[in-house]
Formats: sequence, structure tokens, C-alpha cells
Amino acid sequence: MATSPTRLPSPPRQSVAKVAVDNAEELVAVVLLLLIGVSITLQVFMRTVLGAPLSWPEELSQFLFVWASVLGAVGAVKRLALVRVETVAEKFPPAVNRVLDVLILAAIGVLLGVLAWQGAQMAARTTYAATTLPLTWAWLYSAAAAFGVLAYARLLQAQLFRYRFTFIEAILAARRPPAPPGVSPP
Repeated sequence: MATSPTRLPSPPRQSVAKVAVDNAEELVAVVLLLLIGVSITLQVFMRTVLGAPLSWPEELSQFLFVWASVLGAVGAVKRLALVRVETVAEKFPPAVNRVLDVLILAAIGVLLGVLAWQGAQMAARTTYAATTLPLTWAWLYSAAAAFGVLAYARLLQAQLFRYRFTFIEAILAARRPPAPPGVSPP
């Protein structure tokens, strides 16, 4: 008699609002990447099929790519996926590691603060206009300021307040059916 595969208990349901807030940066970055794809596809179509290339899609893609990269980097900060040299850290006792973690968090906070301040200063000073879009380069410089502020806020949220984020990839992985015996999951 064949037995059905054992079903894992489903994860607790998370509210759509909590998932959206916890992953806001990544969701906006995905929308920006989709807009890049649409604008470049439109450019290729106009150039190759109609023989009438547009002047703005490439510049728009550059602006959107900067912002998508910044928002994706905030997602990495939120996941604590920052570079750390574990080879050195693992040689210290746990008490020293905790102090080291605080010092590293403080140093990252200072660097993010400087980045946010400098980005805001550059955005406020620039009047250089984009070539084909009705934008100034302040939009690009303000991405550095936004990164500094958002990354610092998410880092504090995760480290200081011990906030438990609900990540989209964890929800998707939990809903994936189990792999057959003998097959490793992707």
C-alpha cells in the first residue's frame, strides 16, 4: 500500500501588510527593474522594427538601475548579509565577539550617516540636468542619501530592536512542496 508523502506543517500566515512593509525596498526595486525591462524592450522595438530609436530609455534605465541597486542593497543590510571576516572573529571569546559586534554596528552606522549626509549635500548642490529626461542628477545623488537613511533604519530595526522580518523568499520556500526522497532541494 502506497503512503502519501508527509506534509510539513504550513508556516503561520503573515498579513499582507506586514510582508509588504518588511519587503518594501525589494518590492520597489522589482518594479524599477520591470520598468527598466519595459523601457529597453520598447527601445529595441522602436530601433529595430520601426527604425525610429527613442532618446530617453537608456538614460531612464541608468537612473532606475541606480535606485534599484540602492534598494536591493538595503535588503542585504536588512538580512545582515554584510561582509564579515569570520576567520578572525571566531578566534575571540563570546564576550569579545559581542563587543566587536557593537563596534562594527557603530562603525557601519557612522559610515551610513556620512554617506547619507554627503549624498544629501551633493543632491542639494547639483543643477546638472539629464540629457534627455526632465530630471537633474540630484535624483541620482539622493539615492546615496536614501540608502544611508534606509539602511541605517533597517539595521537598527534588526539589531537594536531585534525586529523579526518576514522575508518573501522564506514564505515562498515554505510553500514549496517537499522534494522526493533522494533528491536535494534547489
